[in-house]
Amino acid sequence: MISASRPVGFCLVLSAPSGTGKTTIAQALLESDPHVKRSISMTTRASRTGEVDGEDYIFTTQSSFRTMVEEGGFLEWAQVHSDYYGTPSAPVKDTINSGGISLLVIDVQGGQSVKAIFPDAVLVFLVPPSMESLERRLNARGTDDESVIRKRLSQAETELGYLAEYTYGVVNEDDQQEKTVAKIQSIIAAEHCRVNRWET
Repeated sequence: MISASRPVGFCLVLSAPSGTGKTTIAQALLESDPHVKRSISMTTRASRTGEVDGEDYIFTTQSSFRTMVEEGGFLEWAQVHSDYYGTPSAPVKDTINSGGISLLVIDVQGGQSVKAIFPDAVLVFLVPPSMESLERRLNARGTDDESVIRKRLSQAETELGYLAEYTYGVVNEDDQQEKTVAKIQSIIAAEHCRVNRWET
């Protein structure tokens, strides 16, 4: 007997080049659907002003981080300069097992690592409407100098090469946040209807 009466939990990965708006879109998804739970990354870097341990990141020591790596405690992890970042696996699995949607806002390499562990994960790539638009957004932030912006644009070109590895691509048009969120909500609704997620 097939049953779709219970909530269907799964992993939702959101990736995008820097400046595309993934943080804003992720926050809007969290606020619009109580079943969506954000996976909180762990890092060895020092907390910045205003950041809250356990909300923005889980801050830890390099020794503790390496121990978790050895014990297989991460879905994915990476070293960025002298610091480590990773996605703890236990909270993600707990959310999925309880029928929730675990939202991971991670880069393309991390997305591929998660896909290898959760083959039925839903991978959404947030795409800028154009490279010109992305450049305008990066300039408008006013946080990077020209050399950093050039580097981010080059990285964006590389990341866009991973688009075919994702389940869905959603263009985040300028000043169209609500439409972008609505599209991802439609993806979530469709994924709930996939019969291979139903209990038998």
